[in-house]
Amino acid sequence: MLFRIREIRLNLELTQSEMADLLNVTRSAYSLWEIEKNIIPLVKLCEFSNTFKISLDYITKLSDENQFNHNVILNKKELGKKIKVIRKQKNLTQEKLAKLLNTTHSAISAYENGVTLIPTIFLLEICKIANKSMNWCFNNTKEIKVTI
Repeated sequence: MLFRIREIRLNLELTQSEMADLLNVTRSAYSLWEIEKNIIPLVKLCEFSNTFKISLDYITKLSDENQFNHNVILNKKELGKKIKVIRKQKNLTQEKLAKLLNTTHSAISAYENGVTLIPTIFLLEICKIANKSMNWCFNNTKEIKVTI
């Protein structure tokens, strides 16, 4: 499993319906995220983090510690800049990163330029490749190395 969504819900002693209501989605949509039949969209992942004050790194298992410092602010342009920084630090071209993610270089360009919001699974994979914190991707905080 890539995410701790179910574990967090159980620790909060909430039902799937209650979680779905808090995130403004159907119970069915939420339950599919829990079993990872569908991947939680980045917008909802950020909302989940902010609602329950749980770090993105903890939710996505990039860290075993919940180091929630402040709300996640989802800004496509700023996130795109962070993705570009990561790509360049790893000496990857857009084409090479696209190949690693099984997508196109034009999709990578759209993510980096803030035209399109990157899918959750791609951002998670980029963080793993670069050993970067997902929290760092969203906030102007010091760089945090992940513990996988």
